[in-house]
Amino acid sequence: MKARHILNLALLGLLIAIGLAAYFWPEPAAEPQFRLSTLQRDDISRIRVERRGNPAIELEKTAEGEWRMRAPYETRADRFAVDRLTDLATATAKQQLPRAHLERYQLDPPGTRVMLNDEVYEFGAINEVTNEQYVAKDDAVYLVATFHGYNVPMDAAKIVSHRLLSASEIPVAFDFGAWQVVRDERGDWQVTGKPPVKDAELSQDDLQQWLAEWRHAGGLNVEAYRGPRARERLTVTLSDGRKVVFDIVSRRPEVRLVRTDENMLYQFVEGSGNRLLDPFRVASH
Repeated sequence: MKARHILNLALLGLLIAIGLAAYFWPEPAAEPQFRLSTLQRDDISRIRVERRGNPAIELEKTAEGEWRMRAPYETRADRFAVDRLTDLATATAKQQLPRAHLERYQLDPPGTRVMLNDEVYEFGAINEVTNEQYVAKDDAVYLVATFHGYNVPMDAAKIVSHRLLSASEIPVAFDFGAWQVVRDERGDWQVTGKPPVKDAELSQDDLQQWLAEWRHAGGLNVEAYRGPRARERLTVTLSDGRKVVFDIVSRRPEVRLVRTDENMLYQFVEGSGNRLLDPFRVASH
């Protein structure tokens, strides 16, 4: 019993010593953090991306807070892809080097340049020891996390929105030529004209489900369209009175729609694409 008592006292003393050491031990000095930008993400309204050998990409935030591509295409930009670019405004680095001997860091000239408003970021080589990337800004060169460089799109198609309609574009009528789907004054949807399925009725739930598919529809692939105009087309009237025209280029083996005001081609698999062009298919499912 005496030996056990001595052992317990020794363990208690050891715990007290460890606690005192932890309390009085000086904290390690924090590693320096250099923030590259003074911009807040919400303040960014213009972005320009230059990659060697590729056309420059120019993006602009609209008054509604949505992003549009101004070059090389005039179209809507994907918000998530833009958010990854604006992550640069929050970038920090542990090392700050003088802006000299840029050829060492493959920054003379840089392979990629990104501009957030008037701030310029130039991307160079990746440090194989720290797995960080050299980025030149103003009078210094920084080592930053490599994901900032990976977030810069290789080409403009990577940042184009895949959605047929933006969140602010609310449809109130679909005109297929021979038949229409229209929202009436009460907010109910009606099928008029000569629809493709005779003597078939669609409930309001069917039409609301079809409308929801349109509101969230996004192509598997999006690219600039350079082909001829299609004979078949669909006109979508929006709540603000604007009309968006889609050329129906093909229905099989894949559905291909061209949004004519932006001249962008959206590709869908046959099943989901044809449901957009025929609400009776939605009802049958």
